[in-house]
Amino acid sequence: MRAVDVIMKKRSGEPLNDEEIRFVIEGYVRGEIPDYQVSALLMAIFFRGMTPGKRRNSRK
Repeated sequence: MRAVDVIMKKRSGEPLNDEEIRFVIEGYVRGEIPDYQVSALLMAIFFRGMTPGKRRNSRK
C-alpha cells in the first residue's frame, strides 16, 4: 500500500477502510510518511468528509 493511493482514493470521494487509515497513521508516527502527504490527506478529508464506520464497543 502507498500513501499516495490512499490520498487519491479520498480525493475521489471514496471511503477509507480501517486498514488504510491505520497504515497512514502508523506510517506517519514511524516517520515513513512525510508531513506533506498527511497534509494532503487531511485536506482531502476536510473537503470530502469522512463516513462513519462500524463502531466496536471496546469499553465495557
